[in-house]
Amino acid sequence: MEELVNMTIIMALLGICSYFDIKEKKIPIFFVILFAGIHIAFSAYQNCFSIERLLAALFLGVGFCLFSMVSKGALGMGDGMLAAACGIGLGFYKTLALFFYGFLLTGLTGFLLLAGKKAGRKAEMPLVPFLYLVYGGMCFLGI
Repeated sequence: MEELVNMTIIMALLGICSYFDIKEKKIPIFFVILFAGIHIAFSAYQNCFSIERLLAALFLGVGFCLFSMVSKGALGMGDGMLAAACGIGLGFYKTLALFFYGFLLTGLTGFLLLAGKKAGRKAEMPLVPFLYLVYGGMCFLGI
């Protein structure tokens, strides 16, 4: 039951953020904080809240936010906050896997668009829809 609720919370968060990332090229921080709070409350209710998991998620989010600053916005701050919110529900390693495969899928899509001359070298691509697809695949495969 706990795993199903966890998957639903993360899928809903990624789905909503995907919509806004495609439409407005921004991730709504309100929803990220709301869903992180919901997940923390649910974990506390189920007596499975872990401060270590929360700290690992925050560490992950801070790392992505630092990367955002170093890359001058190539990866947005909202993506870093989304990584922290996903880390609360998935844990450190599953969130790293989610973002790794999300980056890989985004890069592959960008390469195919570039090779097919459908996009230029400086074209921006939203990351969150790819994270949504990857997480759906992770759920389907039971990873």
